[in-house]
Parts: sequence; C-alpha cells; structure tokens
Amino acid sequence: MRLGNRDQAPAEQGKRKARTAVLYTDEEWAAIVAAAAIAGMRPGAFVAQSGFDAAYRKNTGIELDRDQVNRLIAELLEYRRVLANIGGNVNQLAAAANSTGEIGTVAEVNGTLQLLRRVVLAGDEMVLRIHAELLP
Repeated sequence: MRLGNRDQAPAEQGKRKARTAVLYTDEEWAAIVAAAAIAGMRPGAFVAQSGFDAAYRKNTGIELDRDQVNRLIAELLEYRRVLANIGGNVNQLAAAANSTGEIGTVAEVNGTLQLLRRVVLAGDEMVLRIHAELLP
C-alpha cells in the first residue's frame, strides 16, 4: 500500500518524467478532473496512476471482476452505515455531556470506543483486501 504524497510515483519506481502529450475532449477532461478530485489527486497524477494501473492489469492478464467490485461496494456501504451509527452514539454522549456535565456511564463510553476500534480495524482489513483482490 502506498502512503504519502499521492501525486508522486512510489520511490521504488523512480521520478516521473514527461513522456508524451495527451489530448482530451472537454468532456473527457472534466471527468478526469472530477475523478482526480474524489481521489484527492491532481489530474495529471491521477491519469498517470490510472494509466499505469490499467497497463499493469492488461500486461499481467488481471481483469477486474464486476461482481467482486460490487461486493466490495456493498461492504463499503455497510461500513459507512456502521460509521454513521457510531457518529450517532458519539453525538448522544456529547449531548448528555453538554447538558449534565457528565459523559455517561463508563460502560456506555467503553462500548462506543470498543465499537469504534472494531470498525477502524475492519476498515484497515478492508483496505488490505481491496489491495490483495484488485491490485495484486
């Protein structure tokens, strides 16, 4: 898994160099800019990473399985639902703390924190699975 500046190539791949000019229609560029923004990347870096990923899959014969992607999306949506519920729990604890000056029982606080820990660890596992299943 790559961490750090998402606009740079991984250090083991070396510095990126200009290789060619690529032309896009306005519609293509708008789609690239939008996708790059969602990924938290600059458009050029997004194109470079996406192009490399596509070339790697093509060269190694790895094809994305639509059912596998749909299962991961469903899992991510469930993960989001659980996070929203935890947010509700934290909101309730904060409301109680604001009105009473106390944060609730130790069991309530510990239960919420344990749930939060499990969800964070499950998210970490999900990221590792996505890398293992879709980006070998």
